[in-house]
Amino acid sequence: MAHILLSLVIVLLASIANAFHLHEVYQFPNGTWVENIAIRSNGNLLVTFASTPELWEVIPSAQLGATQARRLHDFPNTEMATGIAELEPDVYAVITPNTVWKVDLNNGTKKTPTRIATLQPARSLNGMAVLNPGTQTLAIADCEAGLVWRLDTKTGNYTVILRDETMAANTKEGVLLGINGLKVHNGHVYYVNTPERLFCRIPVNTTTGRATGPREIISQGTLADDFAISRHGVGYLAGLTDHVITRVLANGTQEVIANSSALMSATSGAFGRLGGSDVLYITTGGETSHVVNNTSSRGGKVLALSLEP
Repeated sequence: MAHILLSLVIVLLASIANAFHLHEVYQFPNGTWVENIAIRSNGNLLVTFASTPELWEVIPSAQLGATQARRLHDFPNTEMATGIAELEPDVYAVITPNTVWKVDLNNGTKKTPTRIATLQPARSLNGMAVLNPGTQTLAIADCEAGLVWRLDTKTGNYTVILRDETMAANTKEGVLLGINGLKVHNGHVYYVNTPERLFCRIPVNTTTGRATGPREIISQGTLADDFAISRHGVGYLAGLTDHVITRVLANGTQEVIANSSALMSATSGAFGRLGGSDVLYITTGGETSHVVNNTSSRGGKVLALSLEP
């Protein structure tokens, strides 16, 4: 009986995974690790690289092979770019790795990025989201320190606002890593702890960033680098070495909605902004378990997953 039930579960998961259409939008050169993504109001995609300190724009096209990509900025004196978040229309904050920059894409893209702040005590900044749009404050995950910073982008002042055992770092995935992807939704900071396979949230005061209640573990057992969160509070977790996208409901229910070798090293996700949010754009680190700057690994890519079967 147990074997029959297991078979039924496998069939059900396979049918769920196959119910959504996954296709490649753009692939970068060999050795490129695409780390994070944001969507412009015009529908274009902004991506950062962990393999080089650059910000790129991907311009999707419905015509096969017609998608274009262009480098917008190269950040100086660093090795990578990680988190990205929209502060105001077409103005973005970008992390490299302990410095936060402002990138203004209004009226052209040739403006030089301006430094907002360097968080000197930070260990390794990664996931980032706007905490309060009115004041343009940011919540930023520190992967190695296992905590969350608040950054005032207007003054450059920063302080630690959240620290919890569910954010703590360890080396289960080979590198020192804890809290990773981070989003702010409906008065909560949502985050994942990659090596501990946790998806959590904490209610916060969006002005101060301080917790207003206890943290909640939404789900356990799902590996994720970063994630997207819907307007209904549903998480879509990028499965990194598991090569899947897992949907996690607010009640903790988990379901794999895409399982493909194309999702190898899935790193992050963001919903499209044109024609509704029924498309999830996903970034990957390429078809290798580590960043390799030679032709032995295929480059990272951007994929599109239709959320309407």
